Amino acid sequence: MPTTSLLSIKQLKLDLNNFRTVPQKDEASAVHAMISIRPGMFWALMESLLEDGYHPTENIIVLLSGKDGSKTLVKEGNRRIGALKLIYGYIKLNEETLPSHIEEKITNISKEWKDSNKEVPCAIYEPAESDLVDKIVARTHGKGEKAGRDVWNAVARARHNRDKSGMSEPALDLLEKYLSNGKNVSAQQTERWGGEYYLTVLDEAIKKLAPRFAVASARELSDLYPTKIRYKTELENILKNIGLEVLGFKQLRDATKDFGEAYGIPALPKAVGTSSTTSGTRSQSNSTGTTEISKEIPANTTKTSGVEKKTKAVSSDDPKAVMRALKNFAPRGKNREKLMTLIKEARLLTLKKHPHAFCFLLRSMFEISAKAYCSDHSAANGPKSTKATGEDRTLVDILRDINNHLTKNSTDRPMAKMLHGAITEIGKSEGILSAMSMNQLVHNPKFTVDETHICTVFGNIFPLLEEMNR
Repeated sequence: MPTTSLLSIKQLKLDLNNFRTVPQKDEASAVHAMISIRPGMFWALMESLLEDGYHPTENIIVLLSGKDGSKTLVKEGNRRIGALKLIYGYIKLNEETLPSHIEEKITNISKEWKDSNKEVPCAIYEPAESDLVDKIVARTHGKGEKAGRDVWNAVARARHNRDKSGMSEPALDLLEKYLSNGKNVSAQQTERWGGEYYLTVLDEAIKKLAPRFAVASARELSDLYPTKIRYKTELENILKNIGLEVLGFKQLRDATKDFGEAYGIPALPKAVGTSSTTSGTRSQSNSTGTTEISKEIPANTTKTSGVEKKTKAVSSDDPKAVMRALKNFAPRGKNREKLMTLIKEARLLTLKKHPHAFCFLLRSMFEISAKAYCSDHSAANGPKSTKATGEDRTLVDILRDINNHLTKNSTDRPMAKMLHGAITEIGKSEGILSAMSMNQLVHNPKFTVDETHICTVFGNIFPLLEEMNR
């Protein structure tokens, strides 16, 4: 049975082998990894601690370890202790990593707050009770409050199953090897995907693809990567696009398209006598380095003079789709002169070369469009862009009100359906348009975006931009 005691924040040691992340070299790296995986949740927890202090009813689970059993290792509560160590200055991060409003709150915390929160209640277990501690921790992660315990995701569960229960987790093994050996993954993506990744999507993908690699199972496919495998580059493109949320269950289960062939991994030969539907099909490389299959073209199709030439369709994750939308975008109404200037600038950018510049222009387009929309409808008691005090409201709050106005509080079902993707994306605290992401793009030396991610998000949010400017 554990003993309960108050321990100082300083003497508690973070678990560098936390299941949420890959093993870390030190406490600063561990905290940075937790922030990278879910920045919104980490900062929400930190704000809660700064505003309300530590709740004494929430015990930190501590396991005594080390040769003499004197090391106090945190097994449950790593985010809380990590946040407190940042507040007290026991862990130092790059100043640019901290959001400015949190940095200001840390600077202004009172002596009374520091005196009240320097020790936290801990349930302390002996080294021989490590198995019991592991069971308790595994059962604990069921709360979904943002500032509460962080629910284990698929990566953490798989890592726990593999490392503690000895279960086979080929998707996790493949992911971890890819993050160490992949040629198309950035340092920031490696850090984030090591703890937050759509592992269930990858698991289904490699089960479907295994026969094409001339292997019997996903386990064998994972074991052979990266040195003894065919289509290594193609597989890495699939791994990357799953992480970017471009490839998901929808694409894997689409009976009309072969996702493997779309990435350059050919299907197995069909049995003799089966009809082929690939006549006239052609493939082309898109901007992500993957290969996508174009619409089926009848073998007898020719270009005939006098016949209208149709625009070639492109996929939603192709930068061409973004540029076509901007090219055809013609805002109407007053106070949109600067918006037109921003659109013209955005049309001149290449997403692959200028993803960050495009994000800032897109954010500015939404800010200006939202204020213009509020001005258009101010006489009819429409949405407000400012508070009663005259201060600007946050963009996400304004856009939510505009969405309600456009959909007539969701009673206009067609409009609500069309704008569903936009309002869902805008509500994400880690989304491209969030204040947090803009702050991180400016200040965080490791936070980046690329053209594929932008394309997907743009397709979701662009309908709202259009509706604000009709």
